[in-house]
Amino acid sequence: MGQRIKIDWQETAGELKQMYKQERHPQRRTRLQALWHLCCGRFVEEVANIVGVTQRSIQSWLSWYRQGGLTEVLRRVAGHGSDGAEPYLSDLQQRALAAKVQWGEFRTAWDAVQWVQDRWGISYTYKGMYALLQRHDLKIKVPRPRSEKANLPQQDAWKKGASGGTRRRWYEQNLLSMAL
Repeated sequence: MGQRIKIDWQETAGELKQMYKQERHPQRRTRLQALWHLCCGRFVEEVANIVGVTQRSIQSWLSWYRQGGLTEVLRRVAGHGSDGAEPYLSDLQQRALAAKVQWGEFRTAWDAVQWVQDRWGISYTYKGMYALLQRHDLKIKVPRPRSEKANLPQQDAWKKGASGGTRRRWYEQNLLSMAL
């Protein structure tokens, strides 16, 4: 298995368990669970299997614990204090893109990528543009293709049941008239 860790715990196992049960943040909760099990005397390998992380992660958490106690372990979570990367497009540019999408001017995300490149010289990947559109709840929708020969009033009448009978009878009558 390995050796048991040697650490001066500032909290008791009961306190760590209580904090673990009350914590709502998933990363902090996992770390508290691991520290609780380690405080109870379990091996690092065993705890890693229990909480579903690598042994290296647990070793990092223990290093942070030795440096600054529990507050240091709980302070270090992914994205802590980060607002993320700056967007490539300004707010005004994003609104212009959204308007174009809502007007139905793009058939695909590639069309939007090309338009942004041509208009502002900003390069997006397909996935990047798709993610941008999703963040703004925009969907590129185009109408279903229709035949040039389609008779729209006749189709609408059929859909609404204005044919005076069943759809099958209407279909048979119109099929016969088309055959003649």
